[in-house]
Amino acid sequence: MAESMIKLIRKMFDENKELTLKQIYDGLEENSNIEMTGNTLKHRIRSSIYSLKKGNSVKRIDAATYQKL
Repeated sequence: MAESMIKLIRKMFDENKELTLKQIYDGLEENSNIEMTGNTLKHRIRSSIYSLKKGNSVKRIDAATYQKL
């Protein structure tokens, strides 16, 4: 994988200031550069979002909905 999961998610938030987990899952499942699938991919996505939350890049605004800060 050329880019880290966090960088890919940040790009998604640059395009859309507010995203649901489903939108992120769907967007990254379609990415041909990501070799993971299923639960492994979903875990890495949630882990990356948690890291972005800790770094004050995104915040949770509703159930499974996040907003770029």
